[in-house]
Amino acid sequence: MFAHLRSLAARLRGQAARCRRLLIPVFAGVLLLAAGLGAFLILRAGGDSALDAIMRNGVLRVAMDPSFPPFENLDAQGKPAGFDVDLSQAIAARLGVRCEIVPMGFDQIIDAVAAGQVDGAVSALNVVDARTKEVSFSTPYVEAGLVLAVPPGSPIRGAADLADRRVAAEWGSGGDAEARTLQKGLDGRLTLVLRESGDAALGAVVAGQADAAIIDVVSLALYHGGDLAPVGPLLRSDPYVVVVSARSPRLLKAVNEALAGLQADGAIARLRARWLR
Repeated sequence: MFAHLRSLAARLRGQAARCRRLLIPVFAGVLLLAAGLGAFLILRAGGDSALDAIMRNGVLRVAMDPSFPPFENLDAQGKPAGFDVDLSQAIAARLGVRCEIVPMGFDQIIDAVAAGQVDGAVSALNVVDARTKEVSFSTPYVEAGLVLAVPPGSPIRGAADLADRRVAAEWGSGGDAEARTLQKGLDGRLTLVLRESGDAALGAVVAGQADAAIIDVVSLALYHGGDLAPVGPLLRSDPYVVVVSARSPRLLKAVNEALAGLQADGAIARLRARWLR
């Protein structure tokens, strides 16, 4: 009889263990489903807390490296000044808060945004495809890509007119790389005129040592050594954008709406006229 009871108890323990093995995955699946549903509902509701905290504290914290004039640098009083400083303040004003500039090294900026140490970054930043899981990028506010610059009266209207022409570029720059690509596409029928800086490359065109230069939009806007103008479409796009955490879709939406408003009312055009001249 005791042997029979022991056998019955063993069978019951085995059945209980099998039940536990079956129920554990079920419970785990339910928990994962609940967590996923919760995250989905939060995103649907725009429930990230970054924008709420900004509005509650009345401060938009913006990272920037103040060493890249005219976009950001320190003025005579040691205060941040430049295009990006004014833009950050204008975005904050659109949100109804004040702007706090947080200076830091350029290489630290995206990590600081991803870690939530700041609300966002405005520092002549480009889209970085490898970081899109950690941070989000706004619509562009300035195009800093490569253009073809020529003197007045030039017959050159675009890259298709560069065969048998001399094209200046800064040595080792994006303009240099683009010129070499165009040279290859023209079977070598393009002479490279390489200089030590962007200004020197533009100066080569003004001096008649080159027929055109490949230069970024910002460097061309800031050049005062002669009368040169961009022609044709962009050779390469390189827009500057605002960076926020990928966990802050509502903040990204608010920033994009602020940028759209600043474009529409001419504020960004006025910033270009003030700083990029």
